[in-house]
Amino acid sequence: MARLVLVGLVLLLGLAAYLMRGGPSIPAIAKLPAIQNKPVRLAVVLVFDQMRGDYVQKWQPQFGDRGFRRIQNDGVWFSNCYYPYATTTTGPGHAAILSGTTSDKTGIINNEWYDRKAASQVYCAGSDRYEFVPTPKPKPTTNTGKADETTRKPQSVGNPDRMLAETVADVLKRTGKGKVFGLSLKDRSAIFPTGKKPDGALWFNGNFVTSTYYTDTLPSWVEQFNQSHFADQWYGKSWERYRPKLDYVALSGPDDIAAESKANGRGTTFPHKMTGGKDKLGSEYYTALANSPFGNELLLAFAKSCIDNEKLGQDEDPDLLVVSFSSNDLIGHTFGPDSQEVLDVTLRSDKIIEELLNFLDEKVGLGKYSVTISADHGICPLPEVAAKTVPEAKDATRISTVKLLLAAESHLRSLYGKPNGPEEKVEDLADDAKSSKGKQGLWIESVPAPWVYLNERQIEAKKLKKADVAKSLADWLKTQPGIHTTFTAEEIQNAANPDHVLQLVQKSFHAERSGDVYIVLKPYHLIGDPLKSKGTTHGAPWSYDRHVPLMVYGPGATGGKVEEAVTPQHMAAIVSNFLGLPKPAQASYELPVALKR
Repeated sequence: MARLVLVGLVLLLGLAAYLMRGGPSIPAIAKLPAIQNKPVRLAVVLVFDQMRGDYVQKWQPQFGDRGFRRIQNDGVWFSNCYYPYATTTTGPGHAAILSGTTSDKTGIINNEWYDRKAASQVYCAGSDRYEFVPTPKPKPTTNTGKADETTRKPQSVGNPDRMLAETVADVLKRTGKGKVFGLSLKDRSAIFPTGKKPDGALWFNGNFVTSTYYTDTLPSWVEQFNQSHFADQWYGKSWERYRPKLDYVALSGPDDIAAESKANGRGTTFPHKMTGGKDKLGSEYYTALANSPFGNELLLAFAKSCIDNEKLGQDEDPDLLVVSFSSNDLIGHTFGPDSQEVLDVTLRSDKIIEELLNFLDEKVGLGKYSVTISADHGICPLPEVAAKTVPEAKDATRISTVKLLLAAESHLRSLYGKPNGPEEKVEDLADDAKSSKGKQGLWIESVPAPWVYLNERQIEAKKLKKADVAKSLADWLKTQPGIHTTFTAEEIQNAANPDHVLQLVQKSFHAERSGDVYIVLKPYHLIGDPLKSKGTTHGAPWSYDRHVPLMVYGPGATGGKVEEAVTPQHMAAIVSNFLGLPKPAQASYELPVALKR
C-alpha cells in the first residue's frame, strides 16, 4: 500500500510540474560522442558576415539553449579569436578561413584593388571571362546594398581565379569523392572558401545563380527553388522586433540614431517595411531583403534544400558545406553595431543556428557532422556614437575623402611639379563610379582604400624614384587629422623591427597587387563625407574589426569556453581534422591545443 501511495505521489508531482511548465518539456540534447577516428560525414562551416566577437558574449543571456549556447556549452568556444592581418574586409576573410593563411599568400588583399596592367580597379571574385548562370533578364544586380556591389560592372561575374592559395575544399576534391558546396547572398562569400573545383558555388541576385566558371546549367533543385519564389514571401511585410518585450534600449541603444543610413527606401526605426520603397516587387525589394534578417532565413531554407537534394552527409564519403550569412553585414553597415537592428539580427541568428542544428541532427545524425562558426571581420562603431560612448574616442569623426585627396595631390605637385598629360579631376578618385580607371593625369593614380597607388608613368617621366615619392607622401599623410600612421610598400617589405600594426599590415600585403602607400586611420575614424556619409564600415587593424567568434561543434570538441588565442585561420586545420584530411598547402596554423585530445 505504501508503495502505491509513493507511486501516486510521484505521478502527481510530475503532473504538477507539467502544468507549471505549460506543456511537455523539450527533450534533452544528446551529448556528442568522444573523439572518433573516422571522419564526419558532413563538415558545415558557417560564416556570419560582420558578427563581432563580443556579440556572442554580451548577448549570450538572451540566446536560447539550442542555438549558439548549445555550441558554447557542448562544443568549444574560442572567445579570444582575432584576425592576424590589417585589411579586415569580406574578400580577405572568406579567402582566409579555409585556406588557413593570410592575404600575403591568398592574394586577396581587399574586395577590390587596382590592377596596374589593366589600368583599372578589379573585383576580388569577378571578371568578364564568364557569364551568369542562368543568364539574367534584365541585366543583373547583386542586391547587397553596398556601393562596391552596385557600381561593379555587370560583366564582373563570380569566379575564384584571383585566389592563389588552396583551401580545405581543394584538398577534399583532390583526395576524396565528397561533395563541396558554398552558399551565400554574396558571390565572394560562396566562392573563396570552396576553392577551385566545388560541386557548386551559388549566390543571390533576385534568384540563386552561379557562373559559367562552374557550370552551364543550374542543378534542377536550384531551378525549382527559384521557381518557388520563396524569396518573395516577405514583400509588403514588416521587419518587427523579434522579441518585442525585451529591453532593446538597455541591450543595444536607442532605435533612432542620426548617423544610421536610410538605404533601401526605409527609415531608421522599427518597423521596417519590406518593399524597397517601391509599390511593386522588383530589384529594390531584393536589396531590402538582403538588408534584413529575412535574407538569412532565405539562405537557411536554401541550405536545407541543398543538404536534402544533394544528399550531403548521407554516405561514407565526407562532404563540405559552407554557408555564409550576409544579412548581418548589410544590417551592420546600415545601422551600426550598437543598433537595435544588429541586436535583433543576432538574436534571430541564434534561432537560425538552432534550426540548422536540429535539421542536421535529423538528416545526418548526431556525431556524424561538425559545425564550425566564425565571421569574416568585425565592424567599427558609428563615429558619432563612439565619440559619445568610448572614452578614448572623443575625437572620432569622418574624414573627408575629397579634401584629403586634393591636399595630397597638391602636396605632390608642390614637390615634383604638375603631372604630364591631360588635366583630370582629383575628386574622381573619391567617386567609385568614376575611379575604376586609373587617372593618368595625376600623381595619384588610384585610391582603393586603404591603398594609394602612385602614377608610375609620371614618376618615370620626371626621372624620380618611386620609393622617394611614396615616402614623401606617406610622411605628409602622417601629419593629417585622423591619420594614425602610414607605411610605404618598401617599408612593409623591409622593416627590420616592425611594430604590431605593421606586422598586421605585412600580412595584408602582396607585392604584385598592393599599392605604394598604406593608410591606417585612427581608431573609430572613417573615410567619407562628414556631412553626407551615414552608416559604418570595417577594414582597419583595430580590435573591433579583427575580433570575431570561433565556435566548434563535433565529435571530440568539448570544453566550453576557452581563452586560448586563436585566429579564424585555425578553422582550416579544424575542418581538415574533422574530414580526416591533411591541411591545405599554405595553411599557417595547426589544430588549437583545446582540440588536441
